[in-house]
Amino acid sequence: MNIKMSVMKKEKYEGYIDTSGDFSNASLKRAEFFLKHKILFRNIITGILIAWCIFSILFSLFFIGKYFIFDYERDRLNSIQMVNVGVSKAVIQRNQPQQIGVGQGQVFQSSKDKYDFGVEISNPNEAWIASVDYHVVYSGGQTENKNEIFLPGEKRYLVEFGISSSGENRPTGLELKIDNVSWNRVDAHDFPNPIDYIAQRKSFSLENINFEAFGGNDIFIGKLLSFDLINNTLFGYKEARFVIVLRNYGNVVGFMPLYISDFSALSTQNIKFSLFNNNLSVDEVEVQPVLNVFDDNIYMSL
Repeated sequence: MNIKMSVMKKEKYEGYIDTSGDFSNASLKRAEFFLKHKILFRNIITGILIAWCIFSILFSLFFIGKYFIFDYERDRLNSIQMVNVGVSKAVIQRNQPQQIGVGQGQVFQSSKDKYDFGVEISNPNEAWIASVDYHVVYSGGQTENKNEIFLPGEKRYLVEFGISSSGENRPTGLELKIDNVSWNRVDAHDFPNPIDYIAQRKSFSLENINFEAFGGNDIFIGKLLSFDLINNTLFGYKEARFVIVLRNYGNVVGFMPLYISDFSALSTQNIKFSLFNNNLSVDEVEVQPVLNVFDDNIYMSL
């Protein structure tokens, strides 16, 4: 008996007809090609990315190294040359801070075995704040290092109070030693006119100044200095610090420190000092505020 077997032929997808019309034979061929070569495509893209990363890193390292080894010094010299050639030295000189002025030191005995030393300091710059590190040396030793701020255009006495010296060790040759001066430029965007800004916040005046001896039975124990200190500004200060300069016929004859807590705007403080120096004569009193008005922390809250 002969048995005939029929083998069904494998139909090609080219004969597939999509009745919906959404998936053509061409799309099917592209999908087949992508699936057969998907791993190859992934390896090619990965290789390209790795090669690009290696090239970028080597390229960056090469030029960074080249800059620091060869080009950095050339750029520095070019910058110096540009300043020296392209910018007027007069402009540079005009815009850099001028050195502070230092006056002649003065010494006064404030009480028994105690002396005060003062020297007038001036900051001639209109837009620079000077931070001065200093100490005072004298025949018997020296004071500790301190720091004082001088605002633009400010001129006042830098005073060291209560230098101790007794008997034959009375201090002589007192001299102010400035260890360092650092500068901070006032930002013109925030403070277009620093001098006016300072003047509006450091306006203080004196009234009812009285200087008289006190004691009893024709024995004068000392002298009493009293005055009213007026805050003419619209700003209150948590702690206002002042140097009181005493003069007689225009000459400075002494200094006094003054601290006032919670000095409100447009208020008046009655101040009294007892001075135990019967030889002291005063006909003029000057108040010099020591306030960094650019520091917001000094102001009382509204």
